[in-house]
Amino acid sequence: MQLNIQIEDVNLQEQITQYISKRQIEVNELLVELLQHFFQEDKSVLHYKTKNPELSATTLDFNLESDKGYKLFEDVDDVKSYAKELRINAWK
Repeated sequence: MQLNIQIEDVNLQEQITQYISKRQIEVNELLVELLQHFFQEDKSVLHYKTKNPELSATTLDFNLESDKGYKLFEDVDDVKSYAKELRINAWK
């Protein structure tokens, strides 16, 4: 797992650095500790931004056509149902 954090507050950067140094732990261990804290606390909630998939999705077109001129997946009208059916059939 890779996690990038941009902290613009110099004081907060120093406090985190001192905390890690004082505890003599790796940054990965600190992140695991923080995640455990947030997920075990009933009152704590992690807030994060999400994107609307319909607004941020793009269509991938690899220009794949069969020998007969049939474009792959052109018969799929409802992608959501098709993907669900594929997942169900994958476990059979």
